[in-house]
Amino acid sequence: MRKRVTALVVLTFLLMVAGCTSREYDANMDLGKEQVQEENYLEAYDAFTLAYKDQETDEAKELMELSKYLADGISDYEEKDFEAALTAFEKGAGYEAKTKLGKKMVKIADEWVTKIDHMNEDSSDVIEEGTLSPEEEAALEEQNIEVPADGKEPEKNEVNTEPKKAENDSNSSNSSNSSNSSSADVPKDQDQNKEDFKKLTVQEAEQLVKDFIEIEDYPYLRVQYDHDDEKGDYIFQVFESVEDNEYGHTATWGWYGVNPKTKEVYDIMQ
Repeated sequence: MRKRVTALVVLTFLLMVAGCTSREYDANMDLGKEQVQEENYLEAYDAFTLAYKDQETDEAKELMELSKYLADGISDYEEKDFEAALTAFEKGAGYEAKTKLGKKMVKIADEWVTKIDHMNEDSSDVIEEGTLSPEEEAALEEQNIEVPADGKEPEKNEVNTEPKKAENDSNSSNSSNSSNSSSADVPKDQDQNKEDFKKLTVQEAEQLVKDFIEIEDYPYLRVQYDHDDEKGDYIFQVFESVEDNEYGHTATWGWYGVNPKTKEVYDIMQ
């Protein structure tokens, strides 16, 4: 009789412990999924890690590992360590996810891989840092002047300015041969220069992004130019600074592109 009572007490205790563990697991899993939806992958990783410690399920392990890849990749990207970021995102993109949320995270990692690959393709157009002062770079950017990869200032005849109109148009009718000769002497890229001169500056494009996301409703957000993509569109990062510890960190809110010719603003992640 005494042994039976002891067995019942032990069984009751084990059931209570199991119930508490299950509730903690569910709470941490729910918290992790919420953080993924808000793109707080580091916080999501912490939550899934706690859940995995409670119950070593395949779902918890999958989401924990994918959150880690995304958190590391974004952290490396924001620190301009693009090689390390690409490595982390490639691990996430190649992950064989089983859950619906896991497959979504794999897709996000794959989009980051594509983004960094495009940046590498455009790297030949990037000005070597330190060759020009920030003021010179800003001035050239405002004039839409393409600077060589060695960072040297372009020759004066390379500056894209709006061509002057031909003078004495009234005299052009005197000689058809003279007119044809004048047309032949006009550089073929002048029409392109006119078009380039009308492009938006980075500062103007940044304001379009702010208007697009209605930033006045989100005063804690910041908009920062990141790079030009392969089509020549300006790419901007929208993020917020989170002061959750001594150092804090940034949380990406979204990525937006601006066509400098059409002034179209679009969400890259959609």
